[in-house]
Amino acid sequence: MNSAADHQLSRKAQRLARSRQKPKVQFRLPELRRVLTMAVASGLMATTALPSYGYDPDVTALTGLARDHSVQAPKLQELAVTLAGDVEFTRGEFTPADASDFEVTIRRNRVYTGPTSEDYLAKPRFTTVTSAALMKASAELVGVPYVFGGKTPLGFDCSGFVLFVYSQFGVALPHSVYQQSKLAKKIKPEDAVPGDIVVLNDYSHNGIYAGNGNFYHSPQPGDRVKLSKIFTERYFFVRFVDIKD
Repeated sequence: MNSAADHQLSRKAQRLARSRQKPKVQFRLPELRRVLTMAVASGLMATTALPSYGYDPDVTALTGLARDHSVQAPKLQELAVTLAGDVEFTRGEFTPADASDFEVTIRRNRVYTGPTSEDYLAKPRFTTVTSAALMKASAELVGVPYVFGGKTPLGFDCSGFVLFVYSQFGVALPHSVYQQSKLAKKIKPEDAVPGDIVVLNDYSHNGIYAGNGNFYHSPQPGDRVKLSKIFTERYFFVRFVDIKD
C-alpha cells in the first residue's frame, strides 16, 4: 500500500514539475491590439517596398517605373529637353547707354525748319480771312502730335495750334486759352461759322470750329491734332476777326 501511494505521489510531483517548466503566456487586450497593429503595418510596408516587377507589367509600363526602382521621364518630355538643349543664345558686347543720350538724339533729329508763327506774322500766307482758308490751314496740321507748350508743326498744345493757324493770316495771338478768349469777341452759337474758336467754359481747352458740331483741336498728351465732335456741351464761341464766307 505504501508503495502504491508513493508511486502516485511521484507522478503528481512529475506533473507539477512539468507545469513549472512551461509557463503559460497570457495577453492582455491592449497588448494584443498593439501586436496586431504592428503586424498589419509590417505587411503594408512590405507590399509598398515591392520592386516594379512585383506589379502587373502593364501597370509598371504606365507608371514609368523601371526595374531599378527609378522614375523615368516620358519620352515627350525627354524630346523637349533635348530640343531646348540644342538652342544656344549668344550675347554680344555692348556699352550701357545713358537716358540723356536718347534725349539729345531726339532733340537733334526732331527739328522744325519751316516757317514759324513769327515768320507768318511778318509775311502772312493768306491775305484774306475766309472759312475755306482757315479750314485748309487747320486740316494741313492734322496728325501733328500733342506737345505741351508746342506752337510749331513739330508739336502743338491746344492754344499753340490756334496761334499757329491764325498766324498764317497775320493775326497775332498769345499762347494761352484764357488770354486768347479775352482778346476775342464772344458770339452766339447760331452765328458761329467755320474758323471761329470753340472755348470750354473753364478755359481748359480750345479749338477751331469746323461746322456741324465739329472742331479741329490738339486734344491731350499722347494724342494728335484731329477733327472730331465737340465732346462737351459746356463751351462757347469767340471770334478774333471777321471771317468771310
